[in-house]
Amino acid sequence: MPVKDKFPWDSFPFRLDLKDRVAWFQCQEHMDKEIARYNLRPRDYKKSVKRGHKIVKPVIKKDIVKPKKVDKKRTELLAPVMKFKTIDFAKQPNILAPQYK
Repeated sequence: MPVKDKFPWDSFPFRLDLKDRVAWFQCQEHMDKEIARYNLRPRDYKKSVKRGHKIVKPVIKKDIVKPKKVDKKRTELLAPVMKFKTIDFAKQPNILAPQYK
């Protein structure tokens, strides 16, 4: 099938072949929305794109790496929290005998 027949419109370079119809889209986001809207599986459709454009694999939540949970004891060992007393000075300073909280 010639390219002109597959992509009859210049402004719609993305094509989605479904079982019952063919749909063209301006961008990949619109095509991905259509796939998500109807809960289509890869066996239900075929994506194609006009030369000069590219289909990018969408980011799936499974691909995102979550940080591991660190035990509190381990956190204390790796980055200890400094515990210190604060000095509270009186209005009339008594330098020789400061009061601690």
